[in-house]
Amino acid sequence: MHNEKIKSNIPKLFVRVSGGKDQIIETARIISHWHYHDELELLPVYFGELVIGFEDEEIVARAGDVVFVNAGIPHMTYSFKPRASGLVQFRESDFVGGELSKIIRYSRKMHGIENTPITVIRSEELLNAVTEIIEEGKAGGPACDFFVKSGIYKVLGILYRMGILKDADTMLAERDVQKILPVLSYVNTNYADDVKLSDVAAMLSFDESYFCRLFKNATGATFTEYLNFVRISKAEKLLKKTQNSILEISESVGFSSVSYFNRIFKKYHHVSPRTYRGMLYQNI
Repeated sequence: MHNEKIKSNIPKLFVRVSGGKDQIIETARIISHWHYHDELELLPVYFGELVIGFEDEEIVARAGDVVFVNAGIPHMTYSFKPRASGLVQFRESDFVGGELSKIIRYSRKMHGIENTPITVIRSEELLNAVTEIIEEGKAGGPACDFFVKSGIYKVLGILYRMGILKDADTMLAERDVQKILPVLSYVNTNYADDVKLSDVAAMLSFDESYFCRLFKNATGATFTEYLNFVRISKAEKLLKKTQNSILEISESVGFSSVSYFNRIFKKYHHVSPRTYRGMLYQNI
């Protein structure tokens, strides 16, 4: 298992495209071993079929399908039949930026938007939009970056409308988020400490009841849910990059109980921290 570093092949943009509807591959093989990356990935299938493995599942995409792979999701792909497919990879944050982007990502996970991290989508509109990006990117004509960029915005728009992704207007009350930004910043820095609701409410000179209502309205989550998710996000990195024990990791990110850490981790990843680490390091 490795964190794949994507190399852009589109001038002026961090976007990678490859494949195409006219590139039929006869060889039966594993296309990619277990890996993950920080980019969204879209895999249109034009001919034959593509098999995608993730967690303990395998899904099959056939001609006319588009596979959506969310960022940070361990997966592999293979096919034992002739096929024609494509690939588009990009970081959503490069196109939906701003100070709220991290909070939006937190909110998605907290509200279960990634419960289906890899999805096969049957949509002619999405297939055509992804194909246009691939063809424009490979042609590399004048102003190629403008056409690719506009194509990615179209793809994002389709994914938002389909509910695969959630935009800022849907997830957050931006005006209220601005009021609690000091608290969000404080949590992101001091998550490992004993962070108390009373202390963060006092930071803004709010009583606890009002602060809780404001926080829930702004982020769609309670303060405890947000704090726990930040801690789980930090724990993910330690599971990937260190050999520290589960107990050591749980304590280092602010959990006083390893059993509580396990329960909250499984809420977001559907597997225990130990199983999650095993998935990252298994060799297939």
